[in-house]
Amino acid sequence: MFKATEIKQGIYWVGALEWEERCIHGVSMPLGSTNNAYLIIDEKVVLVDTCIGSHAAELIERISDVVDPARIDYIVSNHGEKDHADSIGRVLKAAPNAKVVTSDPKGHAILQTYLPDGVDFVPVKNGDVLNIGKRTLQFIHTPMVHWPDNMVTYCREDSVLFSNDAFGQFIATSKRFDDEVNLDTVLSCAKKYFANILTPYVRQTEKAVQAVRGIDLEMICPAHGVIWRSNIGKILDLYEKLCRCEPDDSAVVVYSSMYGSTERMALTITEAFMSKGVRVRCCDIDVTDMSDVMTDVFFAKYVAVGSPTHNNTVLPTMGAFLTYLKGLAPTGRIGISFGSYGWVQAAQKEISEVMQKAGFVMPLNPAAEPWNDTPAGEEELFETICRLVDEQ
Repeated sequence: MFKATEIKQGIYWVGALEWEERCIHGVSMPLGSTNNAYLIIDEKVVLVDTCIGSHAAELIERISDVVDPARIDYIVSNHGEKDHADSIGRVLKAAPNAKVVTSDPKGHAILQTYLPDGVDFVPVKNGDVLNIGKRTLQFIHTPMVHWPDNMVTYCREDSVLFSNDAFGQFIATSKRFDDEVNLDTVLSCAKKYFANILTPYVRQTEKAVQAVRGIDLEMICPAHGVIWRSNIGKILDLYEKLCRCEPDDSAVVVYSSMYGSTERMALTITEAFMSKGVRVRCCDIDVTDMSDVMTDVFFAKYVAVGSPTHNNTVLPTMGAFLTYLKGLAPTGRIGISFGSYGWVQAAQKEISEVMQKAGFVMPLNPAAEPWNDTPAGEEELFETICRLVDEQ
């Protein structure tokens, strides 16, 4: 039996808990996640967002704990991605008179691709309002945070912002609020979420944060994770910092190795950073989750990426990481390409090219060594990295 949680008078959390969910489009979720949805009871009954289709029954049962779903007048879809909107069709079967509020034109266009014909849409422009009785909902477009259709919904009378993907975290917990769980854990999850979801859209996210700063806030209700009520200033400050994309003085060395040569080079680079007092993390991409690596990459000043040449390219796991890196493109970092080879130095050039296109500054030529357990150029590689740090 699934129950709703009242988060403010007349406003309820009715979402779904994904206790065992562990990954979404490449991002690992070791602590699970939530699909948050919110129900507002006024003269009109409003459901803000839904959840992934596999949890539709849970969503509807939580709604039914508060009100007959047939009484829902509006379903607000802040974002058409299926982890937020996939259950709209199921809810409409239980609430046949409900209208779907979505951003105009992008949200409307996206939802039309998979909702049934005959849906009564209410497309809204940026700044439009909807009176639901004692409350007024204002819709603020936040395009590319992180899809072109994104918007947030602000309940003026309650000073509550339904922020969808902004300010979210992948974490499943029996508690609903930021002051009921370990804050360091929540902030860490928020950093990983930002690094792996919002990095390509920091300029757009910065504008959204500035818009949010200008309104009175008592609560931020994201679509994933806990609700912010006691640490709103901290999450806004964190987002402003993350939007600046300013790396700290740390380094990440990520590699894939076949017989130890590239691994030895990775360890040499790591030792060089350590000798210069640079905080560094060394990661074998074959055993380390790449979304965790990307979180470290987001904050790092130096990013060294290595692979041996295999079939005239990088190893498959490194290929996956480079694809992930290219998509997120954390610009302004210093990149280093390295690796071993048998008869052609292909992988190292490929790594360098991908990193350059992703916005990395590549001050060094790719470091390549013939396959050998103790590369001949180990000492030279060590000194090269040390000089690079000295020059920054």
